[in-house]
This record gives sequence, C-alpha cells and structure tokens, in this order.
Amino acid sequence: MRLPPPPTRLPHSMQGRTPEHQARGSRVHLTGLVVNMVLAAIKLMGGWAAVSPALVADGVHSLSDGATSLAGWLSFRWAGKPADEDHHYGHGKAEALAAAFIGLVLVVAGVFLVIDVANGADPHYERSMGILAMGIAGVSVLVNGWLHKLAATVGKDLESPSLRALARDCYSDALASVLVIIGVGCAMADLPRAEILAACVIGVLILFMGLKTLKGATDILMDRVPDPSLRAAIIARVNLVEGVEGVERVGIHPLGHQLRVDMEISVDGDLSVRKGHAIAHKVEESIIVGETRVVEVAVHVNPKDSSPPE
Repeated sequence: MRLPPPPTRLPHSMQGRTPEHQARGSRVHLTGLVVNMVLAAIKLMGGWAAVSPALVADGVHSLSDGATSLAGWLSFRWAGKPADEDHHYGHGKAEALAAAFIGLVLVVAGVFLVIDVANGADPHYERSMGILAMGIAGVSVLVNGWLHKLAATVGKDLESPSLRALARDCYSDALASVLVIIGVGCAMADLPRAEILAACVIGVLILFMGLKTLKGATDILMDRVPDPSLRAAIIARVNLVEGVEGVERVGIHPLGHQLRVDMEISVDGDLSVRKGHAIAHKVEESIIVGETRVVEVAVHVNPKDSSPPE
C-alpha cells in the first residue's frame, strides 16, 4: 500500500505572516531605507567637505545599505503573497533572493572601496573639519545601533532573512563609523595613514558581511536544512504516533522563512487503506503542531508486512 495523500497545510489564516506581521516588517524595512539614505547623504557631503576618505567610504556603505533596504522591502512584500496557480509553494524565497542581492552588492562595494582608498592620498585636516567628520560618524554609530536592534528583534520574531540581513548591515555600518572616528582622530594627531587603514578595514568589513549574507541566502535557495537536529526531532515525534511502524525517509524543504516536510512511513500491511490514511494524517498533524516553522507536511504510507505473502 502506497498512498500519496494531499499534504496537510495550516489554515490559510495561519500560513505565512499575518497582516500585522507584514505591516510590522514593512515598517522596519522602510525605516531602514529612509535612515540609510539620509545617513548616506550626510556622510558623503561631510566626507567630501572634510576630505575624509574613511567617511566617504562609510557613506558609500550607507548608500549600498539604502539600495539593499529597498530590495529588502520589496521582497518582504512579495514574500508575503499566498500560494497561487503559478507558485504552488508560495513566494517565501523572494526574501532569500533579495538577501542574496544584498550580499552581492556588499561584496562588490567592499572590494571597490578597498581598491579606491588604498590608491588615495593621505588625508590632512583642519581641526573644525576633523571634528565635523567625527561628529557625523558618532551620530551614525548611535542611529545604526538603534536600527540594528530593531531589525534584529523583528527579524527574529518573523524569521525574516531580509530583516536579518538589514540587521547585519546596520551592525557593520556602526562598526565602520567607529573606525571612522578612530581614523580621523589619528589623522588629526598627524597619523594620516591610520585613517587610510581604517577605511580599508571598513571595506574588508563590508566584504565579509556581504559574504555572510550571501551564504545565508544561498543556503535557503539551495534548500539546505536550517537545523541539522530538526530531522531527528521529527523522526522521534513521528515514532510516537500510534500505528507507525517506522520512518523510512524525511525530506525538509525550506519555503523562505518556513518549512515543508515530505516523508515516508511504514504501517502494518494488513491495515485497510482508510486506517493507513488516518495514521498519515495523525503524523502530519503531530509535526505541524510540534514544529512551529513547519507549515506543510506530505506523508507517503508504505506497508510493513506482518505475514508472508500467499
């Protein structure tokens, strides 16, 4: 007996994110977009006025963050759309696709910043220009620290790859601004190469943040299981269901921030089709109730013969 019943799904109102969750996530993305574009404008104008390569590099970082925040916001809205005739498993991977784009932009920006700064001239400051550059960087540290905490908290609550990517961007931007303060301070103390070094470190930091974001997005797009222990937990849970004789296969398929499980179980081969089908549904329900990230389960039932064939 091998049954291919339709998968058990959460009710439509429980699939994906609620409208409140969507609105909350969208607000964070829009906040990130506005904050990053404003910071980018201030840093770039201040960096050019003060002739600070580190602050200009930090401004380019914020500009790339603004572009990626826009991509993240659009993908977040897209990922919230329900499944349709053309996308049977929903649009959840849109966020991972945007996160991959964010990572790629950061990698390219980091490489070009290192090359550009390394070939630049040593900076020299008038005291007022140095204080201006350090003041702008200080504001950036505070604002990005706040935005990082906001994006990280909401990203964790909503299991959102794009919000987690935004949080990492804000964290790297805050660290970059700290390096600007250190570098400009050293340049004002007649150690101009220190700022060049700080700007290069900012570029490398952006590069590594981009690689980390790109890897996380690629894992989702390539269906890597987010938690290796999840498979064992599902098997243990299924083995507790009455009537299950064994678990033969478990496949976990990411649907963006949520998961689908495909599996095969064995039951007594002498059971009726109706009873085997009922056991399969108990298995599906036990997984969906017990594993909060799983929203869809499909179970194939195979016979485990209890008597030799005639």
